[in-house]
This record gives sequence, structure tokens and C-alpha cells, in this order.
Amino acid sequence: MTVKCIALLKRRTAMSTGAFVAYYETQHAPLIASLFPEIRDYRRNYLITEGAFIFPAAAAPDFDVVTQITFDDRSAYDRFIERASLPDIALRIAEDEENLFDREMTCMFLVDQRASSLPVSADAMPSPPELRELIDERAIRRGLARFARILDTKDWPALGEVFADDLTFDYGQGGERSGMAALVDNMSRYLDRCGGTQHLLGSIWVDIAGDTALSRSYVQARHQRADTPAGAIFDSNGEYIDHWERRQEGWRIVRRDALWQAHTGDPAIIAAGKDNLG
Repeated sequence: MTVKCIALLKRRTAMSTGAFVAYYETQHAPLIASLFPEIRDYRRNYLITEGAFIFPAAAAPDFDVVTQITFDDRSAYDRFIERASLPDIALRIAEDEENLFDREMTCMFLVDQRASSLPVSADAMPSPPELRELIDERAIRRGLARFARILDTKDWPALGEVFADDLTFDYGQGGERSGMAALVDNMSRYLDRCGGTQHLLGSIWVDIAGDTALSRSYVQARHQRADTPAGAIFDSNGEYIDHWERRQEGWRIVRRDALWQAHTGDPAIIAAGKDNLG
């Protein structure tokens, strides 16, 4: 019988919501996942106050995220608690939480989860293999389209909607790197320096193999000089080769290789040196 733990967590007062989400997703969540192999599923549900329904007499929520941690059984949960009590692990967690949470407001407890049986709709019926493959390919294509828009809006916390936390990638001459924090660094280091950008992906080819997939897509990336709408530009043309896995949260890229064929314009727009023009 699975065991679920719920934590109500409040961000540090001086921390913005964007910085809170970014740090949690790129630093704290990977740390927790690496320390506790007993965890089967780990989800963060960030509060959206817009459209919230709260009775006038009710107190406002005193937390910013509802974290769900699921274990295979009670023994796995007990091992988790035992490991969390080890001095070296407890110290690592506490030190990182100081960067993120108002720890005095933390509330964590086990829940007895119940589910209701609902009528099965046509959308939920099992699909023939051919249809399932088309649905998977559509999800991967949408993931690539979402990635392009994440880059152009510089919405770095949203990279987790496309990439797995444990990904590896190689964007060119900079060498192979791994992890979500490294990916955010790789993207923001160059794109935060320039003005408007537009990433166009095309000639997309997808090969599905069960719960894994390989996609190849041409990319043309245009970068404009900051604060100069009609000024110089820098273009990069190449190809993304992506390895995907079906995860609980959906299809995620676990490996990316970027192959660059051509660069035109002024590379100083993204402060790109010869080490990495990606």
C-alpha cells in the first residue's frame, strides 16, 4: 500500500515567487531526490492566488507550495525518516532550506488518500498502438514548441515542463553537462544578455519506441541586441537531437545534443565566445 506525505511550505519573506520556484526546482528538489532513493514520486504544487476561492472569515493560506512525496509502502517511508535523521543528511537539508523556506512555518504530515470511481469517458479508453504513437508524437512536438517559447520569454523555471531533472546535454564546444541547474545556467548565461529572440524549430522527425523516443529538429535562432530594436542581429542555425523518456509527468528530454552548422551576424550580442555559440 502506497504512503503519501504532504508538506505545506512557505517561502522566505525576502524571496520573490519566481526566485522561490526556480531555486526549488533547480536546487532543492534535485537535492532531496538524490538523498532519498526511497521516494517513488515527488511533486510540487505552487499556489496560484488569482481566482482562488476563500470565505471571508477564513484565514489566508500561510504556505506557498504543497509538496507531495509518495512511497511504495510504510517501510519505505520509515527508511526515509531514518535517513533524514542522519546528522550529515539533516545538516545538508537544513542548510539548503535556509536559502528557500521560512522553516518555522513548515507543516508536514501523512495522509490517507481516497479516490472516487468515475465513469470512463471515450477519451480515457485504451488506444490502438498506432493511435497511441500519434498521440505520443504530438506530445513531443508540443514539447519542442513549448521549449522555443520558454527561450523567447526567458521563463527558465518552465524548462522542467520539457526536460527531466536528471538530463544530460551538450550544446557544442562547451562540453557535456548534466542537471537542470546546469541547463538553466546554459540558457540564461547567453539569452539574458540579449534583447528579443525567436527560436524556430522545423523539419521535425520523431521515432517512438515504447516509453522512449528520439527526435531531430532543425533550429534557427535569431537574437537581437538589447535595447536596440532595429540594430544588429545574431543568427544560429543547427539541429537538436533529443532523447525522450515517458515519465509520470509526461514526455521529458533526458539527453540533448545541439549541432550547429552556421552562425551569422554579431556574436557579441549574446556575449558568445568561441567556447560556445549555442
